[in-house]
Amino acid sequence: MRPRSIVAALVVVAGAAIWFLPDPAGGPAGVWRAGAVVVVAIGLWATAALPEYFTALIFLLLAVTVGGIAPDLAFSGFHATATWLIFGGLVIGYAVDITGLGARMANTVVPRMAKGYLPILAGIVAMAAAMGLVVPGNSGRVAILVPIVMALADRMGFAPGSNGRTALALAAACGTLYVGFGVLPAAVPNLIMAGAAESIYGIGFTYADYALVHLPVLGLVTLVALPLILFALFPDRPRAAGAATAPAPWDRGQATIAVLLAAALTLWITDFAHGISPAWVALGVGLLCVMPRVGVAPPSALVGKINLELWFYVAAVVAVGSVVSQSGLGGIVAERLFAWVTFVEGADFLNLAIVSAIGMVMSLLSGVPGQPAIMTTLASEIADATGWPLATAVQAQVMSWTMALFPYQLPPLLLALYMADIPPAALLRVLVAMTVTAWIAILPLTWAWWSLLGMFG
Repeated sequence: MRPRSIVAALVVVAGAAIWFLPDPAGGPAGVWRAGAVVVVAIGLWATAALPEYFTALIFLLLAVTVGGIAPDLAFSGFHATATWLIFGGLVIGYAVDITGLGARMANTVVPRMAKGYLPILAGIVAMAAAMGLVVPGNSGRVAILVPIVMALADRMGFAPGSNGRTALALAAACGTLYVGFGVLPAAVPNLIMAGAAESIYGIGFTYADYALVHLPVLGLVTLVALPLILFALFPDRPRAAGAATAPAPWDRGQATIAVLLAAALTLWITDFAHGISPAWVALGVGLLCVMPRVGVAPPSALVGKINLELWFYVAAVVAVGSVVSQSGLGGIVAERLFAWVTFVEGADFLNLAIVSAIGMVMSLLSGVPGQPAIMTTLASEIADATGWPLATAVQAQVMSWTMALFPYQLPPLLLALYMADIPPAALLRVLVAMTVTAWIAILPLTWAWWSLLGMFG
C-alpha cells in the first residue's frame, strides 16, 4: 500500500473510534458522531487518497446516515454564497478563456513587464494584491486573474505542467488571497469575523481601521515573500517573452465578455451601496455568459465544459465548517485546546502565538472560512486571560488564516487549482512555505506593529 493509503486507512479507523465516544457531560448530544464524519472527510482530503469530489459525496452520505447531522446542515454548503461565487467564477473564467480576451490582455501586458522570471512573479503578485484592495471576494478575483495569467504563461513560453506556469497561477491566486485577509470586504473570513464581533460584542470595524491594523504587515510580507517562495520552489525561465504581436480586431465574444467583466467589477466595488452579494453578481454574470443570443458560450457549457467536481468539493468543504460550528464540535475542541495552554498577562507575543496556534488547529477542522465563527465567540475569554482590549482579542485570529496547510482549507485556491490545472502537491508546497513565513515573519512583525499602535492595552 502507498503511504497515503495507509494514512487514509488510519484516519478512517480513528473516525470509527471517535464515533463510539460517549457524549461529553453537559455537551451537545451526538457531537462525537458528527466529529467522526468530519475527521474522515478531512483525513481523506488531506491525504488525497480519493478524488476530492468523491470524498465530498462520501461526507454528505455519512453525515446524514451515521453522523446524526440534519440534512439541511449537511447540505448547507449548496446554499452558501461562497459556493455560488465559485460556480460563477468558473463560468466567467471559462468565458474569458474561450473568447481569447485573456490572450489579448496578456499580449498587452507582456511588453510592459520587467524582464526576468522573478520580476514577472513579483509583478503578478503586486497586480493581484492591488485588485484585492477594491474588489470584494477572493474567488471573483481569482476567476478574472487566472485565465489572464494563463494566457500570459503561454506568451512567456511556459507549457502546461511547467514550473513557470504553476508559479504564475499561484502568484495570482495567493497574491490576492493573503493580501485580501488585510482588507475588510476582500475575503469571506474577514466578513464572518466582523459580523460575529458585531452581533456578539457590538464591535464594529471600518474599512480604514481594519486595513491599518492588518494590511501593512500582510501586504508587505506577501509582496516580498511570495515571489521569492515561488521562485525557489518552481525554478524556470521565460522562453518566449518577445514583442507583442499586432492585436487582432475585437470580435463580438471579446467585446461581450469585456462589458460583462466591467459590469461585474463595478457591482463588486460598489456592493456597499446596493447590498448585492458578490456571489450573486458572479452567478448573474456567469449566466449572462451562456445565455442564448447574449452570451459567448452555449448553455450546455454549464454541464459540458464547467468542472462541477470543484463545485461539489467546495460545497462539502463549506458544509464541514458549518457542521463543526453548529454541532458544538468546534466549541468543545477550542475549549479543550485553551485548557491545555496558559496565557500570561503582559506576555503579548507569547499570547499572540498561542491564539495563532489554536486558530491554526481549528482551521484544520473547519477550514479558514468556518474558523472565525468559532474563534470569535471565544474572544471575551482571550481578552480576560491576556488583559487585551476585546477588539484586539477578536482580531488576533487573523494571523492563523495565513497558516493554512492544506488546499481544502482555502476554497479560492481550490478554484485556481482547477482553473490552471495545478497539481495539489504544488499548492501544498506553497501553503507549507507560507505557513513557515507566517510564523517567522508575519507573527513577530504583527506583534511589533500592534505594539506600536497600542493595541495590547
